[in-house]
Amino acid sequence: PANSQADVKPTRFAPETISIDGQVTLSPAFTPDGKTAYFPRANCPLIWQCPQLLFQSDYIDGAWRTAKLVPGLGDFRVDWPSVSPDGEQLVFSWTAPQAKYADLDIIENFDLYTLQLGAADAEPAPISGADVNRPRAGRLKTLRAFHVQSAGTLTVDGDLYFWDEREDGVGERDVFVARSDGQGGFLNVEALPAPINSKGRDQLGWINPSGTVMLLAYPDRGGEGGDDIFISRRSGSVWSQPQPLGPLVNSPSYEGGARFTPDGTSLVFTSNRSFPGAPEGLLQVWQIPTAPLVQSGVLIPEDLLP
Repeated sequence: PANSQADVKPTRFAPETISIDGQVTLSPAFTPDGKTAYFPRANCPLIWQCPQLLFQSDYIDGAWRTAKLVPGLGDFRVDWPSVSPDGEQLVFSWTAPQAKYADLDIIENFDLYTLQLGAADAEPAPISGADVNRPRAGRLKTLRAFHVQSAGTLTVDGDLYFWDEREDGVGERDVFVARSDGQGGFLNVEALPAPINSKGRDQLGWINPSGTVMLLAYPDRGGEGGDDIFISRRSGSVWSQPQPLGPLVNSPSYEGGARFTPDGTSLVFTSNRSFPGAPEGLLQVWQIPTAPLVQSGVLIPEDLLP
């Protein structure tokens, strides 16, 4: 029958203005009203060939408008941004050099920064204290993704979640949280316990504003092949066993960086799945309505609440 679950397929997100042919594009961060998207995009078909720069697009009259480069960030790589629940801060990973690291042996460093939105003279500020940012220096400067703090996401309680690779972590790559100290700062960073983290590569995509639903990517916990998108829900202080979102979302290609749109109607994610005319391995943003995912049972309506 028409409009059955089998008929629903992910489609590229705003291919005329955001997911541009031949250019690496990563999942956008949405303002709470859903009317502005911030996303990294590179003028290259492969992610290591040139840096992703930060762009902004506004949703006007039913369409995402031509994206504009966010000023003041130079030509330094930007990865996996998010917008705070109050819409006032952008959180992102950025590779701009820092004076405090001048004496360290660094090739390219990734730290988490915040940027106040709506302030014309705002400048990015690195998140300080609580061991959130560690320099990618010395023997770790080219080792996998060590000290590549990324996908930083704030909750309404002020807790900061992100992923990183650390020698004192649980496994190869882990999800961490720096809980709020109640005064605008953070307590010490903690690696989340099992079942979120394992000995493998565990990567945060997004956490909802209330801190009760997490979207993650795993390459080694079953699914459709490659990195697949999983969901976990928190009850009290305990996170549920992550469950894959199934073949409506996942494929044999890479999928990650998932998040729901603020109105809960769509799931948006990054994938290098093929499409006509795409160079092999091109990362683009894809979307799928959440309604068929609820109908299939991989999501529950509560997942779509803030």
